[in-house]
Amino acid sequence: MRRLVFGALVAFAVAAFMIPAAASQPSSHRTWDVTITNLTPPGSQPLSPPLFVVHSNGAQIWSPGQIATHPVAAIAEDANNAPAESAFSQLQGVSDVFTGAGGAIPPGASKTYTVRTSGKFDRLSLLSMLVNTNDGFTGLDSLHLRGNGTTLETMAYDAGSERNNELTGFIPGPCCNHPFVRDPEGDLIRMHEGITGRGDLDPAVYGWHGPVAKIEIERN
Repeated sequence: MRRLVFGALVAFAVAAFMIPAAASQPSSHRTWDVTITNLTPPGSQPLSPPLFVVHSNGAQIWSPGQIATHPVAAIAEDANNAPAESAFSQLQGVSDVFTGAGGAIPPGASKTYTVRTSGKFDRLSLLSMLVNTNDGFTGLDSLHLRGNGTTLETMAYDAGSERNNELTGFIPGPCCNHPFVRDPEGDLIRMHEGITGRGDLDPAVYGWHGPVAKIEIERN
């Protein structure tokens, strides 16, 4: 009987010792500050309010060389995040979808947003339209958030969903104010060729060279 009591006391002591050890394990929940700076020339290309998608490695939001889904095309053509918020929130492997507050990001300006990851949901995809284009956008394609963060510069992409006619009647931004007017193309996502002057837009005013955004990610 004494041996049974002694054994129970030992087991209890071991369990009590292990509880705080388990509680001391680092949490998988992480918070990140994401700062987006618009690198395009003054007066050229405001960036639309960015869409953030936090997801696992098993989810794909967009990628060069693929067809833009309807939600991606809605952002790239009209800065319309609503279809993406609705569709991607139902996508397997996605933990959070939201639009960054505070409106568009003018050329030269920066805005900071908060992103939270947890466990396997440690990838970040991001989309923001260059609003004085037919279907130009920039963003992140399944960036793995780890360590203390990173800083990178992103290029402009062509969604391939609308022809780059550069006509004012098809462009939603402040240059033209014609949202939800389409000239369908049906091509793949690819690097954007910039403003060429083939339509109404002056490349000297609305064009850009090199990266269009700087994205700084810092772990809190």
